[in-house]
Amino acid sequence: MIRLILFLSLWFPAMATAAPLPADMTRALNRLTEAHGFSSQFEQTIRFSDGTVQTYEGELAVLQPGRFRWHYTKPYEQLYVSDGHVIWHYEPDLMQVQILRRVQGVDPAVMRLLDGSLGLGNVALLEKGNEAKATIHRYHVRIGAKTKVWLGIAGYHLAYVESVDALGNHNRIRLLHITAHPPAPAAFVFRIPPGVDVLPLK
Repeated sequence: MIRLILFLSLWFPAMATAAPLPADMTRALNRLTEAHGFSSQFEQTIRFSDGTVQTYEGELAVLQPGRFRWHYTKPYEQLYVSDGHVIWHYEPDLMQVQILRRVQGVDPAVMRLLDGSLGLGNVALLEKGNEAKATIHRYHVRIGAKTKVWLGIAGYHLAYVESVDALGNHNRIRLLHITAHPPAPAAFVFRIPPGVDVLPLK
């Protein structure tokens, strides 16, 4: 669960009377919002404060309003599916699924930004940072009242989201091969496989 919490807590920051957003960031975020959904591959790297590193790979799909599908494929399989009402967390290796009303520890503003129900008025630019790759612009932003993350913008595409949690753990997720079209609604319907244990609602 920590990977999804860290990942989602990455995504964006908030209401502000700050400088206007850069044109490339505006176009990148509008591109995802106006598409009403998107899909992509992702690579996630978590650098813990003790020096250890964990990496993950998978596929992401989002459909407005409120539907998402996070499919972790490496180093082992996990699936989070939301139909806009509940979240199913399926672990094939453990043969169990848990039903969640929400992802604990995630700012609701972040979830709303992901599903497109928050606009650019909820994103405030704090500063522009330095990025090793000249093709990527790095911006420190705030979403909502307090969530702060770094966004990497490549052209008019969101390249990565990066955050640091209260324990000093750095979490970066790169979005690869983004398709800015609404995924099929069927992708957000979870059917319990035979023989899988269902844990209580949490």
